Order: sequence, then structure tokens, then C-alpha cells
Amino acid sequence: MLHVKGNPANLVGNTLLLGGEDEIIDWRWMLSAIRRRLGLIVKLMLLAASLAALYVVMRPVIYTAHTHLLLTNLKLTFSRDDALFAESLPDPSFLETQMQIMRSEKIALAVADRLRATEGDEPQVPGLLHRLRAEAAARIGALASPVPEGETETPLDAILRDAADAIRPAAGQDSGDPDEARRKAMKAVQAGYSVDRIGMSNIVMIRATAVEPERAARIANEVARAYTDDQVAARIEAAQSASIWLRERLRDVGPKTRVIAQAAPPTEKSNPRGIFIVALAALAGGTLGVTYALLRQMFDRTVQSPEQVVRATGAQCLGIVPRLRGAGLLARWRDRLRRGTPLRRLSIADYAATHPASTFAQTLSHAKVAIDLGLPPRAPRCIGVTAAFAGEGASTVAANLAHLLASRGERVLLIDGNGADPGLTRRLLRRPQGGLIECLAAGGVSAEAIQVDPADGMHFLPLGRADAPRAAPIWTEAMRGFLAEAGRDYETIVCDLPPLACVAEARAAAQYMSGVILVAGWRQVEAEHLRIGLAQAGLIREKLLGVVLNRVDVAALRRTGSPAAAFLWRASGREQA
Repeated sequence: MLHVKGNPANLVGNTLLLGGEDEIIDWRWMLSAIRRRLGLIVKLMLLAASLAALYVVMRPVIYTAHTHLLLTNLKLTFSRDDALFAESLPDPSFLETQMQIMRSEKIALAVADRLRATEGDEPQVPGLLHRLRAEAAARIGALASPVPEGETETPLDAILRDAADAIRPAAGQDSGDPDEARRKAMKAVQAGYSVDRIGMSNIVMIRATAVEPERAARIANEVARAYTDDQVAARIEAAQSASIWLRERLRDVGPKTRVIAQAAPPTEKSNPRGIFIVALAALAGGTLGVTYALLRQMFDRTVQSPEQVVRATGAQCLGIVPRLRGAGLLARWRDRLRRGTPLRRLSIADYAATHPASTFAQTLSHAKVAIDLGLPPRAPRCIGVTAAFAGEGASTVAANLAHLLASRGERVLLIDGNGADPGLTRRLLRRPQGGLIECLAAGGVSAEAIQVDPADGMHFLPLGRADAPRAAPIWTEAMRGFLAEAGRDYETIVCDLPPLACVAEARAAAQYMSGVILVAGWRQVEAEHLRIGLAQAGLIREKLLGVVLNRVDVAALRRTGSPAAAFLWRASGREQA
């Protein structure tokens, strides 16, 4: 077999080796971020639309009435024989001054006094929250049973009534101060109308809103009337200080007001259309969702595509391992060996071997090709399987690789060499027994410590008993002699190594391995952490054969916008085991 030296990443020319450039933020990147969280965006849109629909149903009905006034400014000009009136040209500053007078508290107070004198205080329309609280209090109170005279209220009814009283909004109370009540009425009137100029003309429009159409028309007309009365009073006051001849002429000088369209009670509601509010709310919810998706994508540095794996590690991505939902949880054991043997098996420990057409099996087959191309043909070959952190599935990949090779006729030994977290020993053994630690202490391979799986002939060496002394390091020169002795009986030795986070143990283990396969948890590990871990791992980086992207949600993989991910999604047959 040909032995090619160099970086294994350059050995297999496939599309998964692409992606050396830095990630570019463009429209494809944004579209990928939106597609990846499309479900959340749709949920936010539906939530916003539902809240808007609730508001449309619960909002009070309002009516708007309009009064139009024509404003002119008469000036008194003098000739040799008499004084004449002349109408000045339209002046924006004059019109703005008059509109500010109409909006002033003086005019609003005069309108409020007239309305209170004829109609009383305006009925207060409760807000949406007030109405919801009142409705909830009424429904909770209705659940309580009436208490017959002479009987004691049950604890449940007492709790329901107390809850209704706590939710029920407090009734508005009159302060008893006439001035305060008058000022509140003035503020309510002032907030209920507006004054605007119509185009570039001298016509202004008074727009008044109220919950009753008659009151809306009355407010608009009363504002026009109060303003007219105020201007008349101002002219009379100015004329009092003039001579008798001039006094009659000054009465007609200044702003002149003419009502050209008096407000009538409106017949149609002036609320914004409900469908427009719902659509606008849905758009706002969608915008919020898209913004969140883009920000999340921008700050999410976890590995989610094969291109990210290549950029972070410099090695080829061997493939993906789908999230094995149908294979069962780690706590669900399946005993397929004869009764009494100390070895038990997980349903996912040999998933690749028992499902040869699965994506998992195809990925490990690719790993086998990388091993054959990257390592010399002579036996034994010690393959280490590790991850950046614990919990990324390195033990599961190591067990499946050993079972896959054994099912193809190779003599394989699986070793639990993870002293920090002996996951394989805990999961595969029925009861504690001696293992690697005892073999190293004895100075050789112990046949009693090795367990055999009769289904495919794979041999397994656990770490050792839980009560065995583990203060001494495992990866020492004693391990070199042990592996050399074991290599005489096995073609391939697969070792579950400590994670890269355990820097000292990972570096020590690397010198005894022929090659290393790195497992990266999909959306579990950040690309920067992979770079740091490999930079500190010494020989692991040089011996890296490839990376397996583990626990991938295949349905979400195609939404990453990655060409390699789309290729793998189609190649996997859209599998989600």
C-alpha cells in the first residue's frame, strides 16, 4: 500500500476541503441566517399578530369630527382724509401664531368649562389592560360558589374571591378638589383635538376625537367658538384705550374668523383599520425575528458547517454523524450477549456496524480510507479519537469505529484511555473489573482484563476498577511497551483519548498514536476553541487524520447556507436517525 507523507488534509481531493477563506457576510450569509431560524421568525410574527388582533378586538371605538376656519388679518391704514381697512397677504407666521392660540390651555379650559356645564364630565374609557383585568377578575369571581346564609365559605371559594379582588382594577376616585377636576377636564379636552393648516391656504382644520360622535362634533365647534370669542375680546380690550373716533375702527382690526365648515357628528369610526394594525404588527415581529437571527448568527461562533471545521483545524472533514434519536439514549441498555458475561452493549455503540447504509457508517468508512492513506500499511496502527471538550461524543465515535473495523474482519482492540472521564468503561461494563490501569501496573497485557464481543469479535479493554489508584499518569513509557505488546495480536488499536481541554494528558497520549481523529460537536464547540486546543495539543495537530462533525441535526444542516453541508445533506439521503 502506498504511504504518502504530509498533511492528511491534502490527501483526499473532495469538496469538503474547500472553505479556506474567511467567512464573508453577504446576502447569502444573511439568507442562511434567516433560514436557520425561520421557525422562530414565524413564531414571533404570529405572536405579534395575535397581540395586535387582541388589541383590535378590545380597543374602544373613537370618532373624529372636523371644523374648518378661514383666518384673515385686517390692518388699519390711514389716508389724508380717513382710515381704511386692508387685508394683508397670507403670512405663515401669522397662521402659526393663531394655531398655537387654538391649542393653548386657555382655549382648552374654556371648552372644558362649557362641556362640563352642558354635558358633565367626559365618560372615561378604560384602557386595554384595565379591561383585561376586569374581565379576568369577573371570570375568576364567577368560579366561586355563592355562600348560603348561615354557612361558612369554603377555602377554595375564599382563594378564588381573594384572587379576583387582587386582579380587579381599582375604581377611580374623585379627589374632591374643583380646581383639580377642572384642570383634568382641560387636559382631557386638550389631548382630544388638534389644529392643522390645510395646504398653503389660510384655512385651518380643527380635528376632535371622542368615543361619542356627538361629543366629537361638539368639541370641534366649541374650540372654534372659544377661539372666536377670545379674538373678539382681545380687539375690544385694545380698543378701550383709543379715542372715540378710533375706537370703532379698532374693533374690526386684527384676525377675522369665519367658519366655512361646521363639524357634524361623524357616522363612521375613525379607528385605524384592524387588518392594517395586524399586518404592521406581524411585520414588526418579523423584523424583530430577522434582526435576532442576524445578530445570533453574527455572534454564534460554534462549528456548524464542514467549511468551519476546515478553517478551524486545517484538516479535512470526514463527514457528519446525525443525531441518533431513534437509537436510544445512553441510559437505555440493550443486552445482546449471553447471560453472565461482564460486557454489555449500548444500542449506539455499534450503530455504524449494524447500519452499514447509514450516514454514520459512511462517515466512519471515510475515516477508514483516511487511515489507510495517511498511515503506513504495517500493523499495528494506533488510532486515537478525541474532542476539544468532554460530552462531544468522542467515546461513541471510537466505539463505533472499532465495531465497524471488527465487522469487516480486522482484529481490533478498543481501549478506554480517558483517565479524566472513563465513559466507555461506565457504559459498556456490567460490573467493575480490572483493565488498563492494572495491565500497566503488571507490565503487560492481561487476557482476563480484555472483554470480547461475540457479535463481531471486537475486543475491549476498560480503564480499570473504580477503586484502583489513578494518581500515576497513564500515558507514560509503560504505555509504549503495552501498545507494542498488544500490537502483536491486533491490526488496529482504537483509543478513546482525553479531550484537548486536558492539555497535559492529551499531549502525552499523542506521542503513542499513529493518527488521531478529532470529533467536533455540532453547535457545541466554538471554532476558536478548536484552534486553541489543537495549538496546545502538540503532536495531535501533526497526526490529525480528519474531523468528524458529530450530533448533527440533518434537517437544520441544509439551512446553514454551506455548499458542503448541502452536499452532505443530499448524500445522507436526508437521514435523521
